[in-house]
Amino acid sequence: MISAGKGRYAVALECHKIGKDRLVVITGGEEEHIGSVTLIEEKEHLQTISKQGHKDHIISEKMANIIYDKIGKDLLVICGIHVEDASKEEIDSLVRNAKECVEQFLLT
Repeated sequence: MISAGKGRYAVALECHKIGKDRLVVITGGEEEHIGSVTLIEEKEHLQTISKQGHKDHIISEKMANIIYDKIGKDLLVICGIHVEDASKEEIDSLVRNAKECVEQFLLT
């Protein structure tokens, strides 16, 4: 598992190989959960499902594109990061921590 950030801004990433495809799970904040899933099969062709009222798609879509650009493999990104009443600055911090996890993952 790869992690970045501390406390309520901590984010973790796990990756699983499924044949030639990848399953990436990004969780963190105050409460881990499943907030969105993004499937990317080719550049700019992604599909996202989000729970009502959740903003996890901001991270799942952005990270799916970053990972796909580097590995060129079909992947599903599950994201669930929750910070109660998060401000824009807090969301930005969580996005940065998720991106740091992805960057570490891509180095492996």
